[in-house]
Amino acid sequence: MSELATAADQETAPASPGERLRAYLGALPMEAKALLATEFERARMRGEDLPGGEMVLALLRTDLREAADPDDPEEPAARSEQAARLLFRPLEPFLIEERLEAKTRGRIMRGSVQAIWTWVRRDLKPAETKVFEAAVLAASAAGDAEAVNYHCAKFVSVMIPAIEAKLGATEGGEPARKRLAAHLGDERVLEDAVDIIRVLPDIGALVHLPARLPAHIKNFADEGLDNARQLLDPIAARRPSLLPFALALVQTRLVHRYQIVRLAVAAAESDDPVKIASHPYRHAVELVLADAERALVAAAAALKVNRPQLVAAAVKDFHDAARALRTDMNLAGDGPWQRRLARMRGTLARQLSAEIDGVPGQIRRLLRAPQRDDVTHEPISPEAVADVENRLDLLTVCRNAASEIALNEITVRVFGEIQGYLDPRLTQLLEAIRSAPDVDRALKIAQIDAGIRFSARIFGASYAQLLQKAADVAIQSGRNPGR
Repeated sequence: MSELATAADQETAPASPGERLRAYLGALPMEAKALLATEFERARMRGEDLPGGEMVLALLRTDLREAADPDDPEEPAARSEQAARLLFRPLEPFLIEERLEAKTRGRIMRGSVQAIWTWVRRDLKPAETKVFEAAVLAASAAGDAEAVNYHCAKFVSVMIPAIEAKLGATEGGEPARKRLAAHLGDERVLEDAVDIIRVLPDIGALVHLPARLPAHIKNFADEGLDNARQLLDPIAARRPSLLPFALALVQTRLVHRYQIVRLAVAAAESDDPVKIASHPYRHAVELVLADAERALVAAAAALKVNRPQLVAAAVKDFHDAARALRTDMNLAGDGPWQRRLARMRGTLARQLSAEIDGVPGQIRRLLRAPQRDDVTHEPISPEAVADVENRLDLLTVCRNAASEIALNEITVRVFGEIQGYLDPRLTQLLEAIRSAPDVDRALKIAQIDAGIRFSARIFGASYAQLLQKAADVAIQSGRNPGR
């Protein structure tokens, strides 16, 4: 019996040291495999010759690759997305959601990053991507930030040459470029890919830049401007392809982000757009123009979903960007930047004109007298009043920003129209409430309250307080007609 057991043990035991090693490695947790593979790769990069190292690394890579391709179709997608976030995390300060009219250096569409990752994972380096995903996620799960950075840097060294080779193949002619753009889904993805291959391998040259600046720069002038130039001038001279990204990082420290244009004016020693456009610091102007366009896109999106508060915030952002350009630069002439800004101003003016032109009508519909006063009327809804208040806030923002968005005429007209209606209509309501029948009383009180709230936006808080006192007296006298 013991001989049979011994024979069975010999049959099941690994027959060679290689098989025993394979069995040992196979029994390790996936996180341990990833960390072990990291250490072997680091040793190889240091030039150390580890006995059996190549075989161990090959076995570990095989296990990691297989682990990255489980049967569940949703799990690989989630893991891949997490790995992509870790890989492209250094690009976060430069990512935008919007697709702008023109490509802006230093700004990368978030959608482009996803498209490029899918391209690399599916077509360019599928096997290497699987190994990277397993290794970087295991390192991340273990909390090993150094290993995460190592795996990301290693994969970048594989990914970037592959992208460069594909982009280089399109330089032979427009048809090849169009085919690749169609394959990726958008011409902008190709343009953003150029930015990615420029900045991602050299991101280490920029990561320490924000730490050398104050956390919040309230007024970007004088000493603050000089300090920024001391940090940026060497980059502009030695690594000009990184300057747009360095400018974007500086912009994150500005309380008034559009003041970044002052760097371009100071570097060119001129406010002439022609001279600035020929200087490396021209990218600062491009960043502000891109911010203005992003505000334009945000305003359009908010208008579609009827969010006046978000529209007002976007209009203010656009105004601040346009004003910074006009204040710090001489935009009197005709040029690409002037024309682009003029187009955006015109587009925003058209969008807002339709929005604010209807506000007087909304107010009239809420405050008008009912056709019959012998039936009970429902009070106006708080939602309707709040909507008009939001639109009046938007009107005020447009009025204050009218000079930068070409809305002087319409804002003056609409504002005057509302003023001319509110004051006499409230007087009528205050008189009517004194003798209003019970069926009509609740509606009139709600209209008075709404009119006072609207007046606070149009005439100011002090005037609204006076109206409120008069309304309290009128409503009280209506309740006590015998006194």
